[in-house]
Amino acid sequence: MNQEADALLESLLDSLLNDFNHWFKRGQELLAACPDSVMTPDERDVMRVRIDEGLKAIAATRALVNATPAAMAVSMEAMTPWHQLVIEVWGLAGRISKANAKNSI
Repeated sequence: MNQEADALLESLLDSLLNDFNHWFKRGQELLAACPDSVMTPDERDVMRVRIDEGLKAIAATRALVNATPAAMAVSMEAMTPWHQLVIEVWGLAGRISKANAKNSI
C-alpha cells in the first residue's frame, strides 16, 4: 500500500511541476510579445526575473525529487509564490488579449 501511495504522490507532484513549468514558459512568451500599452519594459523585466527564478526553483525541486529515494512532497509555503506567479501570467494573457482585440477593431 505504501508503494502505491508513493507512486501517486510522485505522479501528482510531477504533474504539478509540469504545470508550473508550462505556465512559466508561457509567461516568457507573453512577455516577449507584450506591448508597452499593457506593461512597461521595466515591469516586464521585473516579471521576467520572477519567472526565471520560478523556473530555477522548479528545476531545483525536480532535482531534489529525483535525488531522493523516497516519495516527497512540496510544502504549500514553497508553492504559494509559484501559484501567485501563474495567476499573474493568466492575468497578463488576458490583458494582452484585450489590448489585441482593441487594436483589431
